[in-house]
Amino acid sequence: MTSEDEEFSQFFNDHFQSLRRFLECLLGGGRGLAEEVAQESFMRLYHEGFRKLPHDEARFWLFRVGRNLALNELEKGRTRRRLFEKIVEAFRSPAPNPEREYEATERGEFVLEMLKRLPEPHRAALLLREQEGMSYREVADVLGVSESKVKVDVFRARSSMRAGWEKAQGRAAKAAG
Repeated sequence: MTSEDEEFSQFFNDHFQSLRRFLECLLGGGRGLAEEVAQESFMRLYHEGFRKLPHDEARFWLFRVGRNLALNELEKGRTRRRLFEKIVEAFRSPAPNPEREYEATERGEFVLEMLKRLPEPHRAALLLREQEGMSYREVADVLGVSESKVKVDVFRARSSMRAGWEKAQGRAAKAAG
Protein backbone atom coordinates (compact mmCIF):
# COMPACT_ATOMS: atom_id res chain seq x y z
CA MET A 1 0.00 0.00 0.00
CA THR A 2 1.34 3.43 -0.90
CA SER A 3 1.53 6.23 1.61
CA GLU A 4 -1.30 8.02 -0.28
CA ASP A 5 -3.52 4.95 0.07
CA GLU A 6 -2.64 4.68 3.75
CA GLU A 7 -3.47 8.35 4.26
CA PHE A 8 -6.83 7.93 2.48
CA SER A 9 -7.52 4.78 4.50
CA GLN A 10 -6.86 6.70 7.71
CA PHE A 11 -9.09 9.55 6.52
CA PHE A 12 -11.82 7.01 5.76
CA ASN A 13 -11.50 5.43 9.21
CA ASP A 14 -11.59 8.86 10.88
CA HIS A 15 -14.69 10.16 9.08
CA PHE A 16 -16.85 7.28 7.80
CA GLN A 17 -18.93 6.80 10.96
CA SER A 18 -19.70 10.50 11.41
CA LEU A 19 -20.64 10.89 7.74
CA ARG A 20 -22.84 7.77 7.91
CA ARG A 21 -24.56 9.07 11.08
CA PHE A 22 -25.20 12.45 9.47
CA LEU A 23 -26.62 10.82 6.34
CA GLU A 24 -28.73 8.38 8.34
CA CYS A 25 -30.50 11.25 10.07
CA LEU A 26 -30.75 13.30 6.90
CA LEU A 27 -32.31 10.35 5.07
CA GLY A 28 -34.73 9.56 7.85
CA GLY A 29 -33.09 6.64 9.59
CA GLY A 30 -32.09 4.27 6.78
CA ARG A 31 -28.72 2.91 7.90
CA GLY A 32 -28.16 0.75 4.81
CA LEU A 33 -28.86 3.60 2.43
CA ALA A 34 -26.77 5.98 4.55
CA GLU A 35 -23.83 3.56 4.30
CA GLU A 36 -24.24 3.32 0.52
CA VAL A 37 -24.30 7.11 0.16
CA ALA A 38 -21.32 7.48 2.51
CA GLN A 39 -19.33 4.92 0.52
CA GLU A 40 -20.23 6.66 -2.74
CA SER A 41 -19.09 9.97 -1.22
CA PHE A 42 -15.71 8.48 -0.33
CA MET A 43 -15.39 6.94 -3.79
CA ARG A 44 -15.99 10.33 -5.37
CA LEU A 45 -13.46 11.93 -3.05
CA TYR A 46 -10.90 9.30 -3.98
CA HIS A 47 -11.56 9.63 -7.72
CA GLU A 48 -11.76 13.43 -7.69
CA GLY A 49 -8.35 13.57 -6.16
CA PHE A 50 -8.01 13.32 -2.43
CA ARG A 51 -4.52 14.79 -2.94
CA LYS A 52 -5.82 17.90 -4.71
CA LEU A 53 -7.74 19.14 -1.67
CA PRO A 54 -6.07 20.59 1.39
CA HIS A 55 -6.50 18.03 4.18
CA ASP A 56 -8.69 20.31 6.32
CA GLU A 57 -11.05 20.95 3.37
CA ALA A 58 -11.46 17.28 2.43
CA ARG A 59 -13.90 16.69 5.31
CA PHE A 60 -16.11 19.59 4.24
CA TRP A 61 -15.99 18.47 0.61
CA LEU A 62 -16.96 14.97 1.72
CA PHE A 63 -19.95 16.13 3.78
CA ARG A 64 -21.10 18.45 0.99
CA VAL A 65 -21.00 15.62 -1.57
CA GLY A 66 -22.69 13.25 0.88
CA ARG A 67 -25.48 15.74 1.47
CA ASN A 68 -26.02 16.25 -2.25
CA LEU A 69 -26.10 12.50 -2.89
CA ALA A 70 -28.58 12.06 -0.03
CA LEU A 71 -30.83 14.74 -1.50
CA ASN A 72 -30.73 12.89 -4.82
CA GLU A 73 -31.76 9.68 -3.05
CA LEU A 74 -34.65 11.44 -1.36
CA GLU A 75 -35.80 12.70 -4.74
CA LYS A 76 -35.79 9.21 -6.18
CA GLY A 77 -38.13 7.96 -3.49
CA ARG A 78 -36.01 4.92 -2.74
CA THR A 79 -36.02 5.78 0.93
CA ARG A 80 -39.75 5.03 1.21
CA ARG A 81 -39.22 1.46 0.05
CA ARG A 82 -36.28 0.95 2.39
CA LEU A 83 -38.18 2.46 5.32
CA PHE A 84 -41.03 0.04 4.63
CA GLU A 85 -38.57 -2.86 4.61
CA LYS A 86 -37.13 -1.63 7.91
CA ILE A 87 -40.59 -1.53 9.49
CA VAL A 88 -41.39 -5.04 8.27
CA GLU A 89 -38.08 -6.25 9.72
CA ALA A 90 -38.81 -4.55 13.05
CA PHE A 91 -42.05 -6.47 13.41
CA ARG A 92 -40.33 -9.78 12.64
CA SER A 93 -37.81 -9.67 15.47
CA PRO A 94 -39.02 -10.35 19.03
CA ALA A 95 -38.43 -7.61 21.58
CA PRO A 96 -36.82 -8.51 24.93
CA ASN A 97 -38.87 -5.83 26.74
CA PRO A 98 -41.70 -4.87 24.39
CA GLU A 99 -42.98 -1.92 26.39
CA ARG A 100 -39.60 -0.24 26.82
CA GLU A 101 -38.57 -0.94 23.24
CA TYR A 102 -41.89 0.40 21.97
CA GLU A 103 -41.48 3.63 23.94
CA ALA A 104 -37.90 4.09 22.70
CA THR A 105 -38.98 3.39 19.14
CA GLU A 106 -41.86 5.84 19.45
CA ARG A 107 -39.57 8.58 20.78
CA GLY A 108 -37.02 7.91 18.06
CA GLU A 109 -39.67 7.93 15.35
CA PHE A 110 -41.13 11.14 16.76
CA VAL A 111 -37.74 12.87 16.72
CA LEU A 112 -37.07 11.63 13.17
CA GLU A 113 -40.51 12.81 12.10
CA MET A 114 -39.82 16.26 13.58
CA LEU A 115 -36.47 16.29 11.75
CA LYS A 116 -38.18 15.34 8.48
CA ARG A 117 -40.61 18.24 8.87
CA LEU A 118 -37.80 20.76 9.10
CA PRO A 119 -36.85 22.47 5.85
CA GLU A 120 -33.79 20.70 4.44
CA PRO A 121 -31.37 23.63 5.01
CA HIS A 122 -32.41 23.79 8.69
CA ARG A 123 -32.18 20.01 9.10
CA ALA A 124 -28.73 19.81 7.49
CA ALA A 125 -27.38 22.73 9.51
CA LEU A 126 -28.74 21.31 12.78
CA LEU A 127 -27.37 17.81 12.14
CA LEU A 128 -23.91 19.06 11.18
CA ARG A 129 -23.80 21.39 14.19
CA GLU A 130 -25.27 19.10 16.86
CA GLN A 131 -24.52 15.59 15.70
CA GLU A 132 -21.18 16.17 14.03
CA GLY A 133 -20.01 18.91 16.38
CA MET A 134 -18.95 21.25 13.59
CA SER A 135 -18.50 24.93 14.23
CA TYR A 136 -20.81 27.41 12.51
CA ARG A 137 -17.97 28.27 10.14
CA GLU A 138 -17.44 24.60 9.26
CA VAL A 139 -21.17 24.07 8.69
CA ALA A 140 -21.21 27.13 6.45
CA ASP A 141 -18.32 25.68 4.43
CA VAL A 142 -20.10 22.33 4.01
CA LEU A 143 -23.41 23.90 3.00
CA GLY A 144 -21.89 26.67 0.91
CA VAL A 145 -23.73 29.47 2.74
CA SER A 146 -22.79 32.31 5.07
CA GLU A 147 -22.05 31.71 8.72
CA SER A 148 -24.91 34.02 9.73
CA LYS A 149 -27.38 31.96 7.64
CA VAL A 150 -26.18 28.82 9.43
CA LYS A 151 -26.78 30.46 12.81
CA VAL A 152 -30.29 31.47 11.81
CA ASP A 153 -31.05 28.01 10.36
CA VAL A 154 -29.79 26.22 13.48
CA PHE A 155 -31.76 28.56 15.73
CA ARG A 156 -34.95 28.02 13.73
CA ALA A 157 -34.43 24.25 13.66
CA ARG A 158 -33.89 24.11 17.42
CA SER A 159 -36.92 26.30 18.06
CA SER A 160 -39.11 24.18 15.82
CA MET A 161 -37.89 20.93 17.40
CA ARG A 162 -38.40 22.33 20.93
CA ALA A 163 -41.92 23.56 20.11
CA GLY A 164 -42.85 20.20 18.57
CA TRP A 165 -41.53 18.30 21.58
CA GLU A 166 -43.31 20.58 24.08
CA LYS A 167 -46.56 20.30 22.14
CA ALA A 168 -46.33 16.50 22.12
CA GLN A 169 -45.51 16.42 25.85
CA GLY A 170 -48.54 18.63 26.56
CA ARG A 171 -50.81 16.27 24.61
CA ALA A 172 -49.36 13.25 26.44
CA ALA A 173 -49.93 14.93 29.82
CA LYS A 174 -53.56 15.74 28.94
CA ALA A 175 -54.15 12.17 27.78
CA ALA A 176 -52.64 10.74 30.98
CA GLY A 177 -54.48 13.14 33.31
